[in-house]
Amino acid sequence: MLAFAILAGCTYESKKDVAGLKKTDISKLNVSQFEGSRSKTPQVEADLNIQAVDNENHPSVQEAVRVERAIVLPKEADGKWKAVKLLIKNKKNEARNQMKTITLGSSFILEDSEIKVTVGPFLPNFVMSKKAYTSSGNELTNPAVQLVVEQNGKTLYTGWAFAKYPTMYAFEHEDFALQLMDYIPIDVS
Repeated sequence: MLAFAILAGCTYESKKDVAGLKKTDISKLNVSQFEGSRSKTPQVEADLNIQAVDNENHPSVQEAVRVERAIVLPKEADGKWKAVKLLIKNKKNEARNQMKTITLGSSFILEDSEIKVTVGPFLPNFVMSKKAYTSSGNELTNPAVQLVVEQNGKTLYTGWAFAKYPTMYAFEHEDFALQLMDYIPIDVS
């Protein structure tokens, strides 16, 4: 009886069904800065071949709420890292790309702009729970650094730059992109 219930709950997809699916490189989609996408832009809808929705007859949906989480540095990682290296990409002129070493907790201005970037903290093995961002130990399994990007006193972005997944929840700007490239431990003598 249990086996029948399990089989009844499963679905079957033929090779023909799977072959008909449109392949999309999700790293090229313009998704929301929220965890998960709370809305789809026209470009995302076009990339995913999503049909327009009749909003008059569609039930209202509650807006996504941004979840606030604490940042918790575990004792294994706390005080072990002093800086990160960021690749600052100039989207209009690749010759002006630069690698910059930034001390955790410090800020810098992107060249020829009024954009201020504040860096830190660094989590060598980023994990997220319902209540906190933290690191599962000090091993470089999923390195991430928090970035706060501001322009003229307005916060444009508060999020994480991931070394292994540079496009995941990345800072998006028409002129600049930021990518975590390396991490520098505190010198132990």
